[in-house]
Amino acid sequence: MSNQESQQMHDQNTGGEFSRNWLLVLVCAIGIGVGVSALPFYTQGLFIEAWIADFGWTRAQASLGILGSTLALAAVLPFVGSLVDRYGLVKPVMVSLLGLSLAYVLLGLFVQSIVTFVMLTMLSAVLGSASSPLAYTRAINAVFDKQRGLALGIVLSGAGVAATFGPTLISGAITEFGWRGAYFAMALFTFVVGGVIVAVLSRLSGVKNSVVIDPEAASEGFAIAKASRTYWTIMAAIFCLSLGLGGLMIHFVPILLEVGFTTNAAAKIAGVIGIAVVLGRVLVGFAVDRIFAPRVAIAILVACILGILGLALLGSAVAVPVAFVIGFSVGAEVDLIGYLVARYFGIHAYGQIYGRQYSAFLIATGLSPVILGAVRDVTGSYTGSLYLAAAFMVLSVMLFCLLYTSPSPRDLS
Repeated sequence: MSNQESQQMHDQNTGGEFSRNWLLVLVCAIGIGVGVSALPFYTQGLFIEAWIADFGWTRAQASLGILGSTLALAAVLPFVGSLVDRYGLVKPVMVSLLGLSLAYVLLGLFVQSIVTFVMLTMLSAVLGSASSPLAYTRAINAVFDKQRGLALGIVLSGAGVAATFGPTLISGAITEFGWRGAYFAMALFTFVVGGVIVAVLSRLSGVKNSVVIDPEAASEGFAIAKASRTYWTIMAAIFCLSLGLGGLMIHFVPILLEVGFTTNAAAKIAGVIGIAVVLGRVLVGFAVDRIFAPRVAIAILVACILGILGLALLGSAVAVPVAFVIGFSVGAEVDLIGYLVARYFGIHAYGQIYGRQYSAFLIATGLSPVILGAVRDVTGSYTGSLYLAAAFMVLSVMLFCLLYTSPSPRDLS
């Protein structure tokens, strides 16, 4: 038995997984919160009205930035996953956080048209690609086993913290400095916090231990995964879920404005999403360590579908609980990707498999705001957009049901 295997057995018996790796969990959570998949995503809806006022864009056009950035990120993540599998966490994260800071400065300086806007958001995604959950969740999956779901939930809740405080802070920055100044503030924040993250990660032994892989095992694991029905079912389920949720996240503030809330009130309600994301990620992580993960996903999705339909029918009266169920579902979504990839397919090819699964999630997340925004532009109301989002999520429920007949994680490990 290897030293690593002995340590894992000791950790499982003594609860040492968290006691030995709590700082890694904390820093990874902060990293995800300031990374390319969290802070820009949860705050971009606040810029939409300013862009419409300055440039006369439609809501669908204003949503093209998310589409461009998510497509660019989806394109590079499989390559980034291979790099993280081979070289670990610290160097890719350092380069990406520096790149993301630079991209915010460029967005503040040079956006003058849809073309420059989309090009710069795509550049920000490429430069910041390794600050996505891919790198951080690989490090967590490598050192956690028995409490993997909970650890992933806590780490991914960093995005929920960004969703909780980001809208209020960025709304204040836009009011005080304009939307361009808000981008400069995001650049400074990411640069400073990123420096602290890299400094701490470079000193953690758990990060170094997660680097070593067997290239042959990685290649074989990836080939087996791609040949399985489970791989494609998970991808399709997450894709449909993201088609429903992604657009709601971006358009939630405009939806609240449409049903009668002020901008400040809408930003505060949007902050409820962030709280729910944190709870969703932690509680779902705790649950999937004990309950069959597709069951957890289906229960959460049903609650979210009912909430979305309630918002379409009842409007402002249910805004706060709907914000909560949307956030909880978003929290579950990314949590489930990392958990399912590790449990069904193991850790050897984690970066490659997660990179592609997360790419599908990103493509749908990018398409969704454009689709829901276009429906709003055509119909003059967000009601049709809400019904369409609910329909996508019904498809996701059906796909998660198919996992009931898929091989168990133990059979594939």
